[in-house]
Amino acid sequence: MEFSLILVPFLLILMGIADLGRGVYTNNGVAQAAREIARATSVHVCASSCTLGNSAETQDAIAVQKSLVPGLAGAGASIAFTCTTINDTPVSGSGCARGNFVRVTVRVPFTVLTPLMSMVAPTTFTSTAHVEVP
Repeated sequence: MEFSLILVPFLLILMGIADLGRGVYTNNGVAQAAREIARATSVHVCASSCTLGNSAETQDAIAVQKSLVPGLAGAGASIAFTCTTINDTPVSGSGCARGNFVRVTVRVPFTVLTPLMSMVAPTTFTSTAHVEVP
C-alpha cells in the first residue's frame, strides 16, 4: 500500500530531474551554438555580393551545431543574422564592415515530458551572441 502511494510522486520527481537535465543541456547548447556561429560569421564575412551568414564557413558551423544541439535542426528552430554597431543599432546593407558587430540569435523550441512541468518550463530557448568583425 505504501509503495503505491509513493510510486507516483517518486516517478514525477524522477521525470522532473530528467527534464531539468535536458533543459539545461539544450539551453547551454543553444548559447554555445550562437557563440560558435557568430564567431564563424564574423571571421568569414562574405563579400558584398552575398548576404550575411551565407559563407561556406558559417554554413559548416551551422551544420555542426545542428548535429549537436537537440531541436536546432527541427522545423521550429531559427537562426537570425544582423550586422550592428557597438550600440546594437542595425547597419543597413548586405555586408558587415570591419569594426561592426555580427549579432546571431538562435531559437530552439523545447517541450518537457513531465506532466505539470509544462506549466512552468519555457517553451523556447533563445540565445544571442555579438562578435566584432576584425
